[in-house]
Amino acid sequence: MSRPGRTLVTVAVLLLAINLRPVVNALGAVVPELRDATGLPASTTGLLLSLPTLAFAAMGLLAPVLAARLGAHRTVVTALLALLAGQVVRAAVPGAPALFAGSLLALAGIAVANVLMPGLVRLHFPDRIPTITAAYTTLLTIGGAAAAGLTLPVQRGLGGDWRLGIGLWAVTAAVALVPWLLLIRRPGPAGPSGPGRRLPLRTLARSRIAWSLAVYFGCQAMVAYVVFGWLAEILVESGMTDTAAAAQVSIAIAVGIPLAAVVPPLLGRSRRPALVVGALATCYLLALAGLIVSPTGPVVLWSVLIGIGTGAFPLALTLIALRARTGLATTSLSAFTQCTGYLIASVGPLGFGLLFDLSGGWVVPLLALGAVVLVQIGAGVLAVRSRYVEDELPASS
Repeated sequence: MSRPGRTLVTVAVLLLAINLRPVVNALGAVVPELRDATGLPASTTGLLLSLPTLAFAAMGLLAPVLAARLGAHRTVVTALLALLAGQVVRAAVPGAPALFAGSLLALAGIAVANVLMPGLVRLHFPDRIPTITAAYTTLLTIGGAAAAGLTLPVQRGLGGDWRLGIGLWAVTAAVALVPWLLLIRRPGPAGPSGPGRRLPLRTLARSRIAWSLAVYFGCQAMVAYVVFGWLAEILVESGMTDTAAAAQVSIAIAVGIPLAAVVPPLLGRSRRPALVVGALATCYLLALAGLIVSPTGPVVLWSVLIGIGTGAFPLALTLIALRARTGLATTSLSAFTQCTGYLIASVGPLGFGLLFDLSGGWVVPLLALGAVVLVQIGAGVLAVRSRYVEDELPASS
């Protein structure tokens, strides 16, 4: 690929990454105002907020099929169009049905793009997988943090309501669409989807590599969703103000931004990658132990340790790109890993809340979350072994 062509692909990938979290985080930022304005019941709001993991688990399965038929670049364009249209629908069309339908359409676009990302990195940057993965996961994290922190201030600065707040992020999706439209006018590097073959999910289900990646991805996602969903509540019940508790969540998110840049190259250079897996998970275990023993003691330390633990997310994405030989096989492995992983993760926030209700305190659910981290370590140690998923599968698969 020529230097201008690779620059265009790099810009396109990075702009896409920025759009993979604002749909979720911007909605979370406006929930109190949304409920006041619409009268949406708490149960219905909970269902709305549970859509991301369920959508990522179910709709990401479309990505390898679309990539094989349309090509990777045209599939990204389709995903971005769905993301753009979904945001416009839920912001501009009144009524709860439109809010749900628009959210599902936007989340479907994100689910497909989530799955495509590791394959795009393998396809276009086979010699720079850790570096490009670090760049896009960093921007993905920044995009999510920006949506969480800027949606309300910008919305109110412009004199708008919650609809304007969640609709603003359609602009970034439109900007990201431009380089991808330019790319589909260029010939692909080796056919429409790049080299390699699509691996059926039923075939990947027989692969130990695929399952170790899926369990690792699912455990790290479950821990992250539980911690970010419940940390503020734990701290408030321990005596902190809601503002101070929210600040601790922000600290954890902020710590995760540089980790997204550091972890993939560190994994690529490490001679003992299992130590990286163990170190990140140990930070989670120390934070959970701290929340059990002294929730509001050195609470900033617990938040920093949680932020370091979230480095498991870019590590998981890097491993997906490193465990298959071609772009299309990587997309298939990514679909299996992320869809299965998000399905595993979806039980976390609900299960954590149920354990609290049954036990009457935070100790039991925090101990259960620690057990999930131990499973994460075991799966991660298996996933970092240097091998390729194709080597485990029959040649005819």
